[in-house]
Amino acid sequence: MEGGTIGQLDHANRVKEGAEGVKRGLRFKSLRSGEICEKREMHGMILVQDLALIMASAAVAAVICQRLKQPVVLGYILVGVLIGPNTPPFSLVSNEDEIKSLAELGVVLLMFSVGLHFSFRKLKEVGVTAVVAAVVEVGAMFFLGERLGRYFGWSGMDSIFLGAIMSISSTTIIAKVLESLGFLRQGFAKLIFGILIVEDILAIAMMGLLTRLGTTGEVDLASSGQGLLKLILFCVAVAVVGFLVIPRIISLAGKSRSDEVLLITVLGMVFGLALWSAKLGYSIALGSFLVGAVVAEVKEVHRIERLVAPLRDLFSAIFFTSSGMLIRFDLSLEGVGQLALISFVLIFGKIGWVTFGALLGGCDMRAALRTGMSLAQIGEFSFIIAGLGMALGSTGSRLYSLAVLVSAVTTLTTPYLISWSGPMADWLERRGPRWFVDFWGWYHSGWKGFQSAPHNRRATARSMVRKLLGQLGLQLALMTAPIVGAAGLWQAYRNQLPEIFRVAWWGGPLFWLGGALLALPVVVAFIRKYHAFGILVSEMAFRRGEGNERVGPTRALATFLVCGMGYILLGFYLILISSPLLPSTHLVLGLVGAVAFLGLGIRRRLVKIYSQGQESIQKTWQVVPDQPPIQLPGNSQVRSYRVEKDSPLVGQTLHEIELRKRSGVVVVAIERADGNVVSPGPNEKVGMGDELFIFGGADQLNTAEEFFKTQQVTSV
Repeated sequence: MEGGTIGQLDHANRVKEGAEGVKRGLRFKSLRSGEICEKREMHGMILVQDLALIMASAAVAAVICQRLKQPVVLGYILVGVLIGPNTPPFSLVSNEDEIKSLAELGVVLLMFSVGLHFSFRKLKEVGVTAVVAAVVEVGAMFFLGERLGRYFGWSGMDSIFLGAIMSISSTTIIAKVLESLGFLRQGFAKLIFGILIVEDILAIAMMGLLTRLGTTGEVDLASSGQGLLKLILFCVAVAVVGFLVIPRIISLAGKSRSDEVLLITVLGMVFGLALWSAKLGYSIALGSFLVGAVVAEVKEVHRIERLVAPLRDLFSAIFFTSSGMLIRFDLSLEGVGQLALISFVLIFGKIGWVTFGALLGGCDMRAALRTGMSLAQIGEFSFIIAGLGMALGSTGSRLYSLAVLVSAVTTLTTPYLISWSGPMADWLERRGPRWFVDFWGWYHSGWKGFQSAPHNRRATARSMVRKLLGQLGLQLALMTAPIVGAAGLWQAYRNQLPEIFRVAWWGGPLFWLGGALLALPVVVAFIRKYHAFGILVSEMAFRRGEGNERVGPTRALATFLVCGMGYILLGFYLILISSPLLPSTHLVLGLVGAVAFLGLGIRRRLVKIYSQGQESIQKTWQVVPDQPPIQLPGNSQVRSYRVEKDSPLVGQTLHEIELRKRSGVVVVAIERADGNVVSPGPNEKVGMGDELFIFGGADQLNTAEEFFKTQQVTSV
């Protein structure tokens, strides 16, 4: 009995000790959880503190730059230098890594905004002069930058990235300086923005090639050509699919009349494609730029630009400020000399090469010089390229610091160079070498005469051939992109798929089948277009003339040979690009044959699908974007008010209400369910639920609002 009692006591003690142990464990877990929560809370507070410091400093810099008539970008960079971790005696920013992450958002939104100003419609309007000037400038400055890096004794990758950094001018800085100086509507400004559009294309191409170069380390011609081809395919595919899908999504979101819905929809597409671009081995800047270029063609582009502008300005300030924070002041006397030499070569090199390129493209000497003196700086694209080199591990922080410092120097000189460009052009025309002025004047006149010369029949035929070749090239890119894209997705996401997809022999072929079905309508359209090309070439080669009775059969044979060789080459090409997903030869032939048989059976349906897509893209291009909001003079505004059901104004005419007599405002429009009325007359009756849009000065509008409050009319 006693043993049983002792056993019961031991069991009770063990239970008691166990319960106390559990309580201690729970207390420890609770304390540990509290510590984690406290750390998270402190981490969040530090981030808020850093953001508050950055935004407050950026605001002060923006005000000072406005007073000094300098670009605000310069102020953001200098603020970053002052509060950054590399400026003694201590760093005011605590969480630099988090700020860099937020700066990545700035890159996405900044490149989206650059894409909005790019516009494929504007690309069509860019003349030969802008293309020639941009290609000459970018090529020459890239070469000068690369040679300069070699002169400094830098590595090959550092030198290549320096060349890329020096070759691209800043759209943001130039646009703001031209606007502040009142030069936006002058003739040479149009040429400047044309060159910047071409520069944007070249910069995107360079970023794609540099990404591949920094990842693989391959610099040979074959790998560079392959990388450029894949980049072109990616851009073409995104542009075409974007024109088919994005306008419809935006139109659907825009019909809600909710700015929030439209903004979230657009940002979802921007960040989604930026992520997809990064997954395929390109930069996030490329994806966001392409979305902006497509959105620039939709009807609601100005509304979207207005909604995105505050977010862009916010994160752009963080981006440029964080760029200044990365500047290191451990430069030796040699480093200061490098900074001065790079700035000198950049300013005078861009002035010289842009001017020469514009003259070579047929521009008059005055506009060419003013354009060259306006483009002598680097900016956001150069920062992104320098940041890309750091992210890939190809370059160090020294090059990024130099890029930001050179940008600060050239940004400071840009307003003065643009202001001096007019007097400098006058001086060159009056006192320049006579042979130089006369030669380029003669060249400009000859170029204008060549462009306006009439074309004969043979030239028209050659023009048709070039047009067909361009269309065939575009279709070839469109049929290649889905298959190559499927291979890229398979490589990027293969390890994240379920094991049954990774190890099975049919995982890759399944991806190929999806890409091939997407490409099938384009393949059918390509075959039809190529047949027309073969007929045109045979007719040009064998012209009908007197006594030439056998020209018909000869043409038919030529068409057969041209088309037959083309179709055989197309088949080999499709098999070649399909090989990464179809390792077995029998599998390649079997699946390609099956898809070809399917295409033959439903070719009419495929032609219809292609025609519908083509028509949809043409409609998007034909839509004229809504006009941007007009800045009203003085303190005048437009406000809207809704007439409630109990309002005594219901049923009265505008003449009876005497709103203009009471306050001085004018009713400029009425929005109602059964139709809108623009510029209503005095006999227009006000109905229940009508939304009145009134125009006037601030004092007049306030008087009208006091009257509306007594009449059951509420502000919208």
